[in-house]
Amino acid sequence: MARVKIDLPERFEFSAEFEVRMADINAGGHMGNHLFVALLNEAHLKYMQFKGFPELMVDGKAMINADLALIYKSEVFYGDILSIEVAAGDFNRYGLDLFFRVTSKNSGRVAAIAKMGMVFFDYTERRVAEIPAKVKGIFGIS
Repeated sequence: MARVKIDLPERFEFSAEFEVRMADINAGGHMGNHLFVALLNEAHLKYMQFKGFPELMVDGKAMINADLALIYKSEVFYGDILSIEVAAGDFNRYGLDLFFRVTSKNSGRVAAIAKMGMVFFDYTERRVAEIPAKVKGIFGIS
């Protein structure tokens, strides 16, 4: 079976912490896989706020998830404090990739790594749109 491979950047410019709740624990006694996706989405929104985007729309364009790759590295348990680091890269005409490293502060182990492919979308025209100029400016894209 071919495995997913994610090349993480050397540097992450943002991190957010989340505490694992009892509601996040599944029958296996660890955090359910679907909750990783929810936490990555929350970290993505916090990262965008950090970068200066208080809203989900930029110049009438929404940033939407086109794909997601997630590699689980170790279990996460109730009460763990997760540090989710975020960085952007692989910019193209229509979007960018967001990279994530999830580490349990309790154990010191990396719990997961992930990559989200994000594209800008024009809901009025119902199609993918170019990265807005404001976004290019914030990320230093020419």
